[in-house]
Amino acid sequence: MSSFDAREWATRTLNWPPARNTAKRAVHLAARARGRALEARHAVPDPAVIVAAGPQKAGSQWIKALFDHPLVRGAAGTITLPQLDYQLTPPRNGFPAGTFVPGFYGSYQEYLALPKRHPHRLVYLGRDPRDLVVSGYWSAVETHRPTHLEEAERLREEMKQMSMGDAMMTIIELSGEHFAAMASWAGVDDPEVARFRLEDVRADAEGPVRAMLAHCRIELSEADLATVLNDTSRDALRAKDLEQRSADSESHYRKRASRHQEVFEPRHHAALEEVAPGLVELLGYQPA
Repeated sequence: MSSFDAREWATRTLNWPPARNTAKRAVHLAARARGRALEARHAVPDPAVIVAAGPQKAGSQWIKALFDHPLVRGAAGTITLPQLDYQLTPPRNGFPAGTFVPGFYGSYQEYLALPKRHPHRLVYLGRDPRDLVVSGYWSAVETHRPTHLEEAERLREEMKQMSMGDAMMTIIELSGEHFAAMASWAGVDDPEVARFRLEDVRADAEGPVRAMLAHCRIELSEADLATVLNDTSRDALRAKDLEQRSADSESHYRKRASRHQEVFEPRHHAALEEVAPGLVELLGYQPA
């Protein structure tokens, strides 16, 4: 019998939005109290805050699983904060000491504007924006759990009635701000920031994982690193995700690849270029 994990129980159980948001904010308050205690004991880890940034649909759940792994958290001295929309409500006093912050989807300028009382390290995970569009489509019509946001759910229902090509056009047209945020990280030269690509993680995770941990000054034994790599493999995360879903549900980690080469039409390339001129090349990917 597996051990009881209160956090996972809460994740599965708190589906009513007010309850879920209340629980999230309670964890943030607890993290602030813990951070103050670390400061009082002069026991703040270095770095004090680790941030995972990047666009949505670019491995954000994978990188959260990596830095939230018990072995990684133990070595880093951090606890994981629940995701909030930091672009809409940035923390006025910065993030608490001793925390890992997943799901920062903003621009580099928005990151710079965050108050930072202690040393930070940020890991940015990017992806080909064309594959983001394809992944966003499958997420909208198949795999993403209900958001409880009326406008988002209405749009999802509309896209389910469209052809895949038309739905991807809609996604591109609505993603201008997301593409602009991606462009803001290109070429950033900042010792706090290390940039990676999801394509490299999927090709061979060990190299990028070693580099991410080194950037964040996290040291693991070779045995512990092997455990982390195994536990955060795509197959392992897919199996864990399916355990939390209904029997007929598709996993967040789909078997179907999100390859734009197989589904993009000339109109999609043209629309992306119109919404985000030069973005593909700016991020180091080959144009169509």
